[in-house]
Amino acid sequence: MRPGDVERAFAAIRDGKTAKREKMGPRALARVRGGEGAARKSVRLLRSTLQWAVRERVVKANPVADFKTGSDRTRDVILDDAKAYSRLFQTLDRMEAEKRIRQPVADAIRIIALTGARRGEVTGMTWQHVDLKAGLVTLPPSGHKTGRKTGKPRVIGLPTAAQAIVARQPDGQADDFVFQPAKGDGPVVLSKVWTKVREEAELPEGIGLHGLRHSLASHMAMQGAQASEIMTALGHRSITTSAKYVHWAMDARQAVAEKAASVALAGMAASKGDAKADVVVSRRAG
Repeated sequence: MRPGDVERAFAAIRDGKTAKREKMGPRALARVRGGEGAARKSVRLLRSTLQWAVRERVVKANPVADFKTGSDRTRDVILDDAKAYSRLFQTLDRMEAEKRIRQPVADAIRIIALTGARRGEVTGMTWQHVDLKAGLVTLPPSGHKTGRKTGKPRVIGLPTAAQAIVARQPDGQADDFVFQPAKGDGPVVLSKVWTKVREEAELPEGIGLHGLRHSLASHMAMQGAQASEIMTALGHRSITTSAKYVHWAMDARQAVAEKAASVALAGMAASKGDAKADVVVSRRAG
């Protein structure tokens, strides 16, 4: 390995230069997208592999040992308010009515927005997982991200609107996908159409489907939900992950409180004869 190889590889993956599609069989297609997160994971995998090689005395040193990949920051781009959600749902309705998006695709996105479930949990959902009477979806450990580490099932609660969306899908066998793909045996694909939905709904540029999950957790925290409740709703493996939303909400509520109290504080200052405060109050009133 030559000096600068890791830096160049990291930059190439980060900038999407390695992105490609490759057929893995008659019906399978591998999509390599790249991006900063993929670059960090790739270098970390290389580092771990070389650490093993050093321990086994296959190589003498690990040239990636001191390479700084940066931190995995929590994506903080969310749907801020009901207006943003309204634009999202109106766009889905319009695109579906105009036959520019299939109903199962639109409904899968609606379920993600309403439940905060991961994309793979929704697209991989089969009828054997669904109990509409109880309003629950129970995924086996193999069917969700944290289950592979915890060995526990993931239970997703369906609000009434989400239950109605699931109920209107065509019936299928136990192992049939709830949200049927247009063709093939794999789950429905959402990534490409989401870009069109996001742009047409004028949602934040940086928000992906996973951002709908962050949005739900953030608004739960803003409404006073505890970390344990967020952990249960979103299926986090560690309560530390859920606690981050609570801490963020506390900071956000403080900022909102300061903003809400600004006029009252100006009036308080004015009552004590502060001329500058009088000007502030008069300007706001005008």
